[in-house]
Amino acid sequence: MTINDNHNHFCIYCGAKLDFGQHFCTKCGKEVVHAEPTYEIVSRYYDLLYDIEQEYDAKQERAKELVNKLFDPAHMSYNKFLSSINKSNGLFNNQLDVAKRMIEVYDGTKDFIEHEIDNKIRTLQTFVDKMNDLIDEMVIHLSSNKQDTGDINNLFEDMDDLIDSVKDY
Repeated sequence: MTINDNHNHFCIYCGAKLDFGQHFCTKCGKEVVHAEPTYEIVSRYYDLLYDIEQEYDAKQERAKELVNKLFDPAHMSYNKFLSSINKSNGLFNNQLDVAKRMIEVYDGTKDFIEHEIDNKIRTLQTFVDKMNDLIDEMVIHLSSNKQDTGDINNLFEDMDDLIDSVKDY
């Protein structure tokens, strides 16, 4: 994101609103100085967010495919697991939107805001990591033909705990 703004929206002498390209204030007659842009922001976060979003989308699609392979749609676990994945998707997208809005208004001057953006990115990466763990467990379960779904259930409980902890964040 790049923002260029010279902040010459109002006369510094009388406070009158200035129009773009105006050289003299219409209220007090003072000359308007058009300074060079005072800052330019190039966000390093957008590429990172894009990569995280793409990775998460691919992993959640893979997780849904594996749920379809592991469980019969009539089985209660099928609905439970898909519901958990969908809930995770909703919260991930919400956190992603919040991070994007924070980046849009971030001007590079406040360490606190940068810290909060970093926290959001860590939270989003946690979602990706949990989805990856889920995929690993389902692949192991699928390849071993185990009838016990305890490990997968534990992983979904971990995902639900993550979702519950992030809801209030």
